[in-house]
Amino acid sequence: MNIRRESYNTEPPVFQHDKTLQLLPGGFVLNVSGFPNGAILRMGTAILVDELARTAIPVKSATVTKAIVTADTEIEIAKGHFLIVGDKLNGKVISAIDTTETTHDKITLAAGYGKAEAIGNVIGSGDGNALLYNSIKVIVGNTHPVDAVVGGLVYARRIGFISAATKANLPNVIFSQTK
Repeated sequence: MNIRRESYNTEPPVFQHDKTLQLLPGGFVLNVSGFPNGAILRMGTAILVDELARTAIPVKSATVTKAIVTADTEIEIAKGHFLIVGDKLNGKVISAIDTTETTHDKITLAAGYGKAEAIGNVIGSGDGNALLYNSIKVIVGNTHPVDAVVGGLVYARRIGFISAATKANLPNVIFSQTK
């Protein structure tokens, strides 16, 4: 097993670093299966942590490029996402991804998306119960130890998709709209 802490930190801070910042003790191993080598998982990404197994799964996000209506089984999202076949969007399984277009990818879902989304909205693969403390660069074959934030102030405009359920799971996090 190759364990190496890789952090990548060229973006503006997303957390207010003061005594209100709360981290879960001990660290977690980030599950990066499905992410390409060299992918950057940004600080503030929602993660689903399992405190007993000491693991964390990142919530993947994508930006809508064509408005979605409730019954749509094919949706268009901006390139640069990390979604793969088998992931879920709004609880619906992704059955295919067409990457042939130069401006966007077409995602085929096994069932209708289930709600309307406007162009530019950020959608995600699920819900988390913590936020990634440091940005991580994926190195295939390595183990990626990470820390999880469960309290404090986060600059919400600087992070990716955060579902309503994730916000509810993080009652001690203040999602500031400050730029």
